[in-house]
Amino acid sequence: MGATTIWERWDSVLPDGTIHPSEMTSLNHYAFGAVADWLHAYVGGLKPLLPGWKKFRIAPKPGGGITWASASLECPYGEIVVDWKLDDGNLVVEVKVPPNTTAEVQLGTKECEVFK
Repeated sequence: MGATTIWERWDSVLPDGTIHPSEMTSLNHYAFGAVADWLHAYVGGLKPLLPGWKKFRIAPKPGGGITWASASLECPYGEIVVDWKLDDGNLVVEVKVPPNTTAEVQLGTKECEVFK
């Protein structure tokens, strides 16, 4: 059929739950993954600094009307979790750092604090 990129089809799953029989059917659309990546990287503030998330930064960015967020990521060492909320103008952050990893936590414009 000559495509040079992913097919743009929005009816791959039919109303009865079956998959459309066309050759153009694909459920692998990374374009949707880009939104999830942005949410983790900017709203949650999760960014790898070393391969496998051995070292990573947590730097949540509140704003735009968002007053709280929770993000988690399963890495080879375990689960990374960040929960933050704005409470009466203060940023309250809770993080979970897996064993044998290092997290740099940066809140606002302050220097990073390192947690192991």
